Amino acid sequence: MNELNPIRCHSVEQLQEALGQIWEVEVTQSEPGPIEAVLTAAQVGDCLVYESDSSRSLLCSGTRSEDYWTISPITRRCVGGRFRGQQLDEGQLLVLDPGGEVYQRIAAGHRQQAISIPLDIAERIVQAEHQTSAEAMWERWCLKSDPRVTAQMTRMLEQLLSAPQPRAVGTRAEMNLASRMIALVQEARQVRHARSSLVQRRRIVRRAEELIRSRLDNPPSVTELCEVTHASRRLLFYAFNELLGRSPAAHAKILRLHAARRGILARSSERCVQQIGFDLGFWHPGQFAIDYARLFGESPSMTRLRNNRTS
Repeated sequence: MNELNPIRCHSVEQLQEALGQIWEVEVTQSEPGPIEAVLTAAQVGDCLVYESDSSRSLLCSGTRSEDYWTISPITRRCVGGRFRGQQLDEGQLLVLDPGGEVYQRIAAGHRQQAISIPLDIAERIVQAEHQTSAEAMWERWCLKSDPRVTAQMTRMLEQLLSAPQPRAVGTRAEMNLASRMIALVQEARQVRHARSSLVQRRRIVRRAEELIRSRLDNPPSVTELCEVTHASRRLLFYAFNELLGRSPAAHAKILRLHAARRGILARSSERCVQQIGFDLGFWHPGQFAIDYARLFGESPSMTRLRNNRTS
C-alpha cells in the first residue's frame, strides 16, 4: 500500500488484491451493480493505518495476517455491519486476533478505519506496560464498548490518514503510536467475547463452505450440507444468515458467479464465456447471463470486452 495514495477499486477483484497485505480474504458482492471502493493507507514504521469505503454491500471471508494485531473503532459511518455474526454498533472497539477468521458483512456506504500493529511490537508493549500475557488479549476476538475511547482513537487515525508521518520515522514513533493505541484498548470497558453459539455457527458455515467450494460445478444439496455439518436444516440456514446474510443456495450461486467472473477475466482474449458457464454448472446460457448481469451490473461478454480494452 502507498501512503495517502488512495487505491480506487472498480471491482471486487481489485479490492481483494488491495486488501491482501492485511487479510487473506475473498470478497464477494451482496448487492447487485457495479462497485466503487477506495482504500487509503498510511504507515508509521511498520504500523499500518488504513480506511476503506465501499459503495456496495460486500462480504469478506477468510483469515487475517498472523503478523499483525488489528484494532478498529466503530463509528456512525460503519454501523450496521456485522463481524462473525455480531452487529457492530457506534462507540465500540473491534479487537481482532492475529490470524483469526474473517466473516465481515459490509453495508453500502460503509467507511471503516483500523490500525494493524506488528505482533512482536504489540506483545512487547502488553507485557512491559500492562504486565499481562499478550496471548490472553488476542486468543479470541472481542468487542469493547466505550464511546469516549472510540472517539479518541478515531481522531488519532483520522489525523494520521490526513497528514501521515514520513515512512522512515524510525522505531520511536512506531512504538509510541502502538503504545497509545493499546493503552486505549485497555481503558475501554465492557469486554464481550464471542458466545459459544456463534463459535458453533462459524464452524457450521466453514464446513459447509468447504464442500460448496469443492463442488462449484455441482452445488451440494441442503441434505448434503446438513450431513457434512451435522446441523439441522433450521440451524444451517440460521448460521448462514447470521454470518453471511445469505441462504446456503444464494451463497453457492454468488461464489459460482464470482468464479465465472475470475475465469472470464483470466481468459478474456478467448471466446470462452459460454464454456466457463458450463464448467461451473450454468447449463442455460441465457439465465447465466441474466444472473451475472444482475450481480455485476454488466453482461459476461461486456466483462470480457472491457478487460480486453484495458489490458
